[in-house]
Amino acid sequence: MSKETLKAQAQGRNGEIDFDIEIENREIADIKVTKSSETKAVFNQAFGQLRDNVLAANSFNVDAVSGATIMTKAILESGQKALDEAGLMPAPRPVDRSHKAVTLDVDVAVVGSGMAGLIAACRALSMGKKVVVLEKNGYVGGASILNGSNVTATGSKLAKKLFGSLAEEDSAQRLFDDITRECRGTNYPEMSHLLADNIGKAIDFITDFAGLTYQKAETQTIEHSVNRQVEMPSQSSYEVVTKVADAFKAKGGILLTDARVEELKKNPAGVLTSLVAEGKHQTTTVNFKSLVLAAGGWGAKDFKEHKTDIPYYGPMTSTGDYFGFAKGMNLVTRNLDWYKVYPHGLEVEPGIAKLTTYSTKEASDMGAIFVNRAGKRVVNESLPYTHFRDAIANEKDKTCFVLMDQRIWDRYYELMLKYGFTAEEVQGFFANDGKKSPVLVKGDLATVAQKAGIDYGNLKETFDHYQEYAKAGRDPEFGRDAKFLHELEGDTYYVIEQKLRFCTTMGGYEATKDMQLLDNDFKPVANFYAAGELVGGANGKDSMPSMMNSWSYASGFVAGTAAADNANNYAVDVVTSASHAPAPKPEATSGASH
Repeated sequence: MSKETLKAQAQGRNGEIDFDIEIENREIADIKVTKSSETKAVFNQAFGQLRDNVLAANSFNVDAVSGATIMTKAILESGQKALDEAGLMPAPRPVDRSHKAVTLDVDVAVVGSGMAGLIAACRALSMGKKVVVLEKNGYVGGASILNGSNVTATGSKLAKKLFGSLAEEDSAQRLFDDITRECRGTNYPEMSHLLADNIGKAIDFITDFAGLTYQKAETQTIEHSVNRQVEMPSQSSYEVVTKVADAFKAKGGILLTDARVEELKKNPAGVLTSLVAEGKHQTTTVNFKSLVLAAGGWGAKDFKEHKTDIPYYGPMTSTGDYFGFAKGMNLVTRNLDWYKVYPHGLEVEPGIAKLTTYSTKEASDMGAIFVNRAGKRVVNESLPYTHFRDAIANEKDKTCFVLMDQRIWDRYYELMLKYGFTAEEVQGFFANDGKKSPVLVKGDLATVAQKAGIDYGNLKETFDHYQEYAKAGRDPEFGRDAKFLHELEGDTYYVIEQKLRFCTTMGGYEATKDMQLLDNDFKPVANFYAAGELVGGANGKDSMPSMMNSWSYASGFVAGTAAADNANNYAVDVVTSASHAPAPKPEATSGASH
């Protein structure tokens, strides 16, 4: 038996991807990645699928993975190049590439496999419905796989288990009040109450359904007036998404990837009853009694169309496709120009950034200071992040910096790695030596000021004043709480650039308290429900940390419940597509709070 290993390198979105191609008896036996800076949640799924397809075909002449085309196409091309240079020509095995037409008859169809869509699907499945999830990408998770696993546990059994008697201090009304305060009253009260009343039920439901394990979140952010944030032990959104998707499939749900919805269809009476989805090798027609739209936001679309000049750090697949395929439904929208803007994040490629919210929160608690290019402090660093965001927005160059010592940096870096950065990415930032954004520099105070382009004289004066404030336990300049005033130590300092970033769209479609979508006359659209980011208002113009995930959970739970109830209460002949009058609606037994 002959064996050899070929080395190959591809250029991904975030850098070089090194991989080994193992050859046995002139066949491709395995492909193993040895180095990658790609987003793990996407890469793990996309590469796993690509590897299986290559091994099955014994060839790199297979399809790239939808939603990860750049990266997977590069791997395929590099793999074939390595074979050519080695003079190897494995005999390809036949692969069926014919285009199929498939029809599915279900009770509930869900568009989108982020947490909102998955929870809606799991909820409907748990109520005895036949459910299909359609995902346009070749992997599951949507934007949820970039958001971390943090969620609030208000009103849940889980909260009582994790927080004990402290859970009694929290309530749906208290969460509603926090939402309203932090978004400065821009929220839609009905949607906010829906979120606050159902998040506890939602997290208890999905924890039981998928066998999830949560713990108290390592960082309890100041925006929440009580400790209520929980997360997976790994802090990984990839873990929670894959576990929920696996549980859905294991319990009988149908999950289709590479299924991009392109058309919604109505019956002769004008009632929504089916959809058509396209993939590389399959056209899928789905006849349903209820449809849940949970296809995420449209941030990438607005960024590409230059509707905002704020750098975007969300998935480039957040393209709002429903504005096209659902146009004929005449759905009412509101506040489509609302974006959740963060002051925390670092670009990993032009226009694309990763979040540093939890790292920066920890740094501020440990005594880091926030300064502008003039070397002056700009804010009370321990206030909610919106104050820092507004301070950055007020700067002419829309840039500020975090100054910290070695002790703080060590913790900051630890949390960066936990929440999505790679060591290679961080090393790359330092290698820039302040010559281009994002700026991460280290050295003595004069050195970091010079490299970051900060006025050293003012920075030294700011630093000395802060040290005095910390020693005295009083901040006369900004009123920072004494417990967050800590002297900076040693003679090695770090400066990290901070600019405004956005990921999440905050407006969207309007819906009823059952998450049923409304038309332009504000009338509910029969059989049509929605969940997650594409329904606006619950968090207003600016959400607290953990709250977009919480909205996905709560809205998905309510939408899945209502869609299942609708499937019970409406008689739809999926063969003739003739809708009959709705049967009398029984008393709700589903558990969702309206």
